[in-house]
Amino acid sequence: MANVSIRTMEERDIARAVEIESAIMGSKRSTTLRGSLTAYLNKGERNACLVAEADGKVVGFLVGDVRTWDFGEDQEVGWIRIVGIDPSFQGHGVGKALGEALMRYFETRGVTTVRTTVEWDAGDLIAYFRTLGFQRSGFIGLEKHLE
Repeated sequence: MANVSIRTMEERDIARAVEIESAIMGSKRSTTLRGSLTAYLNKGERNACLVAEADGKVVGFLVGDVRTWDFGEDQEVGWIRIVGIDPSFQGHGVGKALGEALMRYFETRGVTTVRTTVEWDAGDLIAYFRTLGFQRSGFIGLEKHLE
């Protein structure tokens, strides 16, 4: 495992998160990450927005939130929204350290259920979430494309 420290994300980390996403996604990268991260930081769930640092450089990020209502639930549900690990640090425990830190935060909030969504064929991402103890849920994702 890489020697990393985990801390709460700050606005100054957003540019590096965008760089990490670009390195992961290449030409398929999203153009909305900067705005999404800014919104999550401004929304107030700052302690669920984390970065991993190695030698003073951000090498990964994980963004979650807590919803007080979700799919008819009567309890708070934690969600993992965005994850990105610098490709040169993937497979070295950075993502696991971020995920475990987020789970500890959710526990302090009294959250007992954490969810996320991934694309069906996202094998590496599914494997990552399995290392954190995630299993396939009873929900089925549905979508409709609007013209």
